[in-house]
Amino acid sequence: MQTNLDRVVEALTGKLGDNLFSCCLYGSAVRGNLQEGVSDLNLLIVLKVSNSEAHQHIAEAIGDLRGVDPFILGLPGFERSVRAFAAKFASIKRNYRLLHGADPLAQVEISAVLERFLCEQALRNLRLRLVYAYVTRAREKTYGRFLIKSVTPIFLRLSEVLRLEGIVIPVDFADRLPIFQKHFGFETAVLGELLDAKLGRQSIPEHDAEKWHVRLFPIVDAVLHWIEARWNDSAPA
Repeated sequence: MQTNLDRVVEALTGKLGDNLFSCCLYGSAVRGNLQEGVSDLNLLIVLKVSNSEAHQHIAEAIGDLRGVDPFILGLPGFERSVRAFAAKFASIKRNYRLLHGADPLAQVEISAVLERFLCEQALRNLRLRLVYAYVTRAREKTYGRFLIKSVTPIFLRLSEVLRLEGIVIPVDFADRLPIFQKHFGFETAVLGELLDAKLGRQSIPEHDAEKWHVRLFPIVDAVLHWIEARWNDSAPA
């Protein structure tokens, strides 16, 4: 992972030159719970000018390296992007490392009200996509893959809800399960099994979709009801 990271950063600086305002590493590689061969290297790339030429340079720098996940923004309008993706930026700011250039997050401040609003929005979107993947499973045959891809978002969204309540969240996903159970009041066995599936220790066959959905959907739904009962100010002015 470190070799790939060094290679990409060197290529980005070489191809973009002065147009590369900043490059930051964030996510599991900084939190300390990166899973070799499973987790991505998440890069926040901020360009002085974001155009098709710069995008081509980034594509060439990344090449065919698997596991490199770029989040690319331009410096003009950066503050508005921060507001639009406030929940993501709040998460990035907690765990990131500057690799090149100026620190784009040094002056970033996000209001608690906006964070709650966007956290709830993301969780509601996750619930919508979970239901859609389930009811279209006979046609799409992708419910199992959707669940695997949703493991990290589920853990992050649930963690964010509690973090916004001032609750300390462990770094390791498995260590978060008893925290979820304590504060939300539901059994978390299915989340542990999903985590095993993401790590390749368990599979999710399409014919078992109903068994998974009947256990997972009530968890996502319960967290939204928990929010509805507590966050009365979660709409930005």
